[in-house]
Amino acid sequence: MTETNSAGQHICRNCGIVCVEEVAGWSHPEPWRTLKARWICGHPEPLRTATPQESRRGAMRQVRRDRWMRQEQLQPLVVADGNPVEVAIVGCYQLHPTAQEHPRGWGYLADDGHYGFGATTTRRRFDGQGELAAEARALFWALLRLLPAHHVTVVTDYPEIADMVNAWRRGDLTAAPPGYDLSDRPSGREAKLMHLAPRVHQHADQVDVRVADSYEDTALGRAANELSVLGWKWCAGELTKTTAADRALAIASKALGVEPILVPRMNGTEEQDEPHDDSSDLTDHLSRTSQDGSDSMSNGSSSRSRREPLINGRRVRIADLIDAGLLAADTDLTFQQRIGETPYRATVTAGGHLRLPDGREFATPSRAAAEAAGLVAVPGWAVWRVQPSGQTLHHLRVKLLKDVAEEVAADQARPHKEAEAVRRRFAVLEEARAEAEEGTPRTLTVREFIRHWGLEDRDRTTSAQIDADLANHGLTTIPDFRTVSLDKTIRIVVLPEGDSDDAATDVASDGVEATTSDDEESVDFGLTLGNLLPDDMSLAWVSPTASFEEAITAMQVDDFSQIAVLTNPYTLHGAVSWESIAAAKHRNARAAFSDAIDRRAATRVFDYNVRLLDVLETLQQSGFIFVRDDQRKITGIITAADVVRKYDETATPFFLIGEIDQELRQLLQNTFDEETVRQACSSAGSSFRSFDSMSIGQYQAVLDNPDCWQQLDWPLDRRVFIKRLDQLRKVRNNVMHFNPDPVRHTDVDKLRHFLDLIRRYSR
Repeated sequence: MTETNSAGQHICRNCGIVCVEEVAGWSHPEPWRTLKARWICGHPEPLRTATPQESRRGAMRQVRRDRWMRQEQLQPLVVADGNPVEVAIVGCYQLHPTAQEHPRGWGYLADDGHYGFGATTTRRRFDGQGELAAEARALFWALLRLLPAHHVTVVTDYPEIADMVNAWRRGDLTAAPPGYDLSDRPSGREAKLMHLAPRVHQHADQVDVRVADSYEDTALGRAANELSVLGWKWCAGELTKTTAADRALAIASKALGVEPILVPRMNGTEEQDEPHDDSSDLTDHLSRTSQDGSDSMSNGSSSRSRREPLINGRRVRIADLIDAGLLAADTDLTFQQRIGETPYRATVTAGGHLRLPDGREFATPSRAAAEAAGLVAVPGWAVWRVQPSGQTLHHLRVKLLKDVAEEVAADQARPHKEAEAVRRRFAVLEEARAEAEEGTPRTLTVREFIRHWGLEDRDRTTSAQIDADLANHGLTTIPDFRTVSLDKTIRIVVLPEGDSDDAATDVASDGVEATTSDDEESVDFGLTLGNLLPDDMSLAWVSPTASFEEAITAMQVDDFSQIAVLTNPYTLHGAVSWESIAAAKHRNARAAFSDAIDRRAATRVFDYNVRLLDVLETLQQSGFIFVRDDQRKITGIITAADVVRKYDETATPFFLIGEIDQELRQLLQNTFDEETVRQACSSAGSSFRSFDSMSIGQYQAVLDNPDCWQQLDWPLDRRVFIKRLDQLRKVRNNVMHFNPDPVRHTDVDKLRHFLDLIRRYSR
């Protein structure tokens, strides 16, 4: 298409497309009337003269790019449209000593390899907190890039950002941070956040937002912060464009654990997100289409890197089988619930979904099978069979996992210990599946089980990784390893196979909950009743025909306030307590033992995987409850005193961490000025808002700075001090995330000693 003369051409106020004045009034000329028919308005009004670029493109850009910005994607992590993506956003605002306008840097990183960073020093249209403004800009560019192709979970450490996004989802399209100018810009463009709001509202079911205590809580957040600092430094003239791009690539690839290979640029541009761009030039459009087709292909190295997370905490998806050449689009699948019945059918789509005959599509085999059969839950990987071979999807999944495990083991660039751990863990899970299929499931304690992942205790991230690894092998544990204490014995079992009559029934049979379907996302259980039950104590009980003397003796020998009354280990008759005995004797001095049984206690029996929070009210009213295990056996009693002890385990390190935080903050405030702290944080790739908002990671950044340490003038070794502080940061994260496993006594002692050390030298 030839260059268009901009003379007489204007930008339309209503749709942003080029318009010209004719005898009958203003109109949209060809070829834009045809090429942009989807967006063109019926009553054009001139806003301003079109620039030469706008005349060539036929429209103004709906979104103006920042002068300093870059957006890329790592090729090893490219996923099909529709897959869930988590993205962390961070803003950075720091004063620049030589600039009249101070840069606001922003950065984002998504787990599908998308990342971006940049900065702006344009005229201030935001009178509030500079760092919040920068983070809002990171939100804008991230969602503009990821929506509506993916279901996006935004991770931010600003509640204001979360409130704004949720308001957009509900339909409040004017929600914005305090001080933000909502009006259109002189160019006719909408304010960036006002441009984004309708997009979020339109795709409200594809956007979630999660508030983190700090960007340091996740690897994505820490990397996004480094990217935002890069944007600031680039804008401030401290880095060149090339250096900033190289560093950003290194930051993103390291954080996501893949090779630094980028998706090729489309026709030399970085953005193809605007509605007016996709048809502005026929040649560009055809070029982009061709390029999109080639982007899905990758060389062996990048393919291996993309597949590697499958044996390190990510669930296998249908798209992974397609990428590996083990499954093809338009392949037919069948699922026969019972022998002799007509099988259910599905077709594999190019996007990695399963399409039922009625046109409905589902991202997971389990959901597709459950919807097809009208059941609550189905182990989809085990029941869907590829036609005409008859192989289950699980068999293809295992083949893929074996291939990836062999690739990792053969990777000469990988540390030997890491490769060996991956190989050994894969072998353990394969052996466990074989044993379970033979009817002799492997039994071990939770503590022994998680050691296969190199862990000593559980947190949300590691539990999700273990759960994904189990699901990839078609396994689960009974009871669920997350819902019981570390020394509880569990069994590694196979999810029901597709050949038996029971295969497609609710997975909750045999003690496996429906929520543990093998391709659904991991469930965060929190603190459960099973986590509270001691492993070295069996439930004391008496029969309904016992005597007062037997019950009283049983309570006194163990100093119990109540005791269970059982007909058998599975049937609770009620409970006897000092209170119920006294009440029965008060009513009738000759009362029988059965008169002292509190039968209301039989209604206070809860499963081991019930969250503690769900029964606190019952505990408060009744004083105790009973717990049954995965075999429906009454195995324990939990009293209000047990809950107090559990919370005391958490409270002690919680308060110690709080005191350490206060001491370190006071130390830094009394020793350094804000500018010194800001520069130390910046040098470590961190940002600084105020002393009151500092995290342990920022304390580390300051105290690990040689100049700051020298100014502190403590006769201590800086490296040893910082090493211990970093260890306590990890303890702090476990405590603040309320992990079910208690803080080790050795870690509590470390907290106490470190607090004493700070106080001793701060005086």
